[in-house]
Amino acid sequence: MKLYGSRNSRSLRCVWALEEAGATYDYVRVWMMKGEGQAPWFKSVNPAGKIPVLEDGDLTLTESAAIVHYIAEKFPQSGLLPADLRSRAEAHRWTFYALTELEPHLWAIAQHRFALPEDKRVAALEPTAIWQFGRAAKVIEKRLATSPYIAGEAFTLADIVVFHCLVWALSAKLELAGEACVAYIDRLKQRDAYIRATERERLEAERHEAEYAARMATT
Repeated sequence: MKLYGSRNSRSLRCVWALEEAGATYDYVRVWMMKGEGQAPWFKSVNPAGKIPVLEDGDLTLTESAAIVHYIAEKFPQSGLLPADLRSRAEAHRWTFYALTELEPHLWAIAQHRFALPEDKRVAALEPTAIWQFGRAAKVIEKRLATSPYIAGEAFTLADIVVFHCLVWALSAKLELAGEACVAYIDRLKQRDAYIRATERERLEAERHEAEYAARMATT
């Protein structure tokens, strides 16, 4: 398998899932801030020019949650996707909640702060997005106050997506809903697979940037 990703992006979700699964994979860093997402070599992988992308044999898969779900099904021993129907439904429920109720507001904030061309940004939208995220995060806080993991007693793929949204919020200088969310973040950061995933992305970014600097020095 080969994953195309970049540090400080949704690709962390996929690297984390691969590490939880104990999978062997190659990692190709795509330096989005340098325009590599639009480079011909990467557009041949994903014409949309976006990361993450997973290649597994003749399968090319985009969308971070879909990739995480694929990894969970390919490696059932990882426990990322529960075996019993009810627990699996809870994992799906909270994954979809994060994707529809948390992430859209975070992405709206990011777009209007820096991702969109300057003439397309509308700063006045940010307070509404922050308010909407805060409302949705209160549901997560209430759930985590009574459950060690978002889908129940065991870590699942839903935790990867929910955690990532909460950490994204912190990086955007948003306040979390309460102490349960903070404790949840601290606890999940101690998982060995998460530590390996963040280290893998850090090392790949540093290696890529060193290679880029070396190329620039010879031109």
